[in-house]
Amino acid sequence: MRTFLPLIVILLLFTRCNFTDRENPVMERSSGMKDRAPDHSLKRKPADRKSTSLYRNNRKANKVKSFETSNKKKKRKIKFIEQGQQTGLRQADTSVITKLNLIRKENIDIDLNEPVSKEFLLSSQVNDKFSSMIMLGRESFLKISFDNDILDYTDRFYTNGIRFDFISPVLQQFPLSKLMIPYWRSGTNYYGISLVQNMYTPSTTKVQGILFGDRPYAAYLYFGTFKITNDPIKKYRQTSELDMGVIGSYSFGEYIQKSFHNEVPTNSAPLGWEYQIKNDLVLNYQFSFEKGICNRKNIDINLNGTGSLGTLYTNLSGGFLFRTGIQNPYFINLGQAKRKFNADNKLKNTQLIFFFTSRGRFIGYDATLQGGLFNKSSEYTISSTDIARVVYQGSAGVTFVYSGIRLDIEQFILSPEFQNGWWHKWVHLAFTFSL
Repeated sequence: MRTFLPLIVILLLFTRCNFTDRENPVMERSSGMKDRAPDHSLKRKPADRKSTSLYRNNRKANKVKSFETSNKKKKRKIKFIEQGQQTGLRQADTSVITKLNLIRKENIDIDLNEPVSKEFLLSSQVNDKFSSMIMLGRESFLKISFDNDILDYTDRFYTNGIRFDFISPVLQQFPLSKLMIPYWRSGTNYYGISLVQNMYTPSTTKVQGILFGDRPYAAYLYFGTFKITNDPIKKYRQTSELDMGVIGSYSFGEYIQKSFHNEVPTNSAPLGWEYQIKNDLVLNYQFSFEKGICNRKNIDINLNGTGSLGTLYTNLSGGFLFRTGIQNPYFINLGQAKRKFNADNKLKNTQLIFFFTSRGRFIGYDATLQGGLFNKSSEYTISSTDIARVVYQGSAGVTFVYSGIRLDIEQFILSPEFQNGWWHKWVHLAFTFSL
């Protein structure tokens, strides 16, 4: 018995240790957690499922929150961009306002019909010297011009012409003014409208019927709109003009000449107007320029050129102008101004100028000789083979200016315009008033 007593004690101890391990399995797993991976096959407790659902709900909430946050960021970004664009617009508006304030400070008007003026106003650069801008002339004028050969004791060919010109800055808004040729440097624009009537007769008006080989009766009447640009820095002037009207009996040339002759006791009524150029459309565009090549205090020499295209005239011409005397700079304005303008710009109120001009002209088409472009029913015209393709025209005259009043007297001479024609001359008178 004593022999088996130690063996019994050992068995009891071993049995006690094994029973304790079975009663605490969690302690067994905890003791081996560092050495073994977790056993996912174990059945989860209800407390574990609740924590998992909370975890999933938190993930969904976090996703929604992050989405809303990103949307808010995008909205803030879009708003920032819109604010940036508005800021850019404000800067552009500020630039325009700054330039307008500078212009008003200089007491000048900008001509927005000109592309170069629009570029200046809308550009980002602010230039208070206005180096690339065209201003609008503030002066207004009324000019009455009269041509007639009666002072040369003749009554033939280009026998009478009258023209009214009105120049005013308000005509900048006239719709046809936008059809004028732009200028791409600095300068001053003057806008105007005109009304013109010219009359032509054969070498004599006292013979009944058609005088073959002579000039046909003709008259035209048109309304014109024009723009004159002066550039005193470049010593340059350009003029563009659009004319619209009629040639033929609707121009009232016959009525005007017969009425004038009937009022003069020594004149007889002209014969042959029933054979005048028939009614047709007048639609013409003309561009001319003048460029100073020698401009001193008392001497000016300018080159000039003109081109006409349309149903009345199609031609090209070029020549020069020479003038001398007591005068203001040629390109500073249109040749006259009121006393205040002269005082502000240190110009002479009184001018006395002598001048002469010389030019050659290449003739492409002349409706007063060849008839209208569309209506071919005229009884008598001059054929294109009998037209003088190159003619010469010269003039000499005097100009007197006192403040806002101007008087021009000019004698013209013209070489023959058709085969077997004669040289012709007439006198030009013009009165201009500053309004």
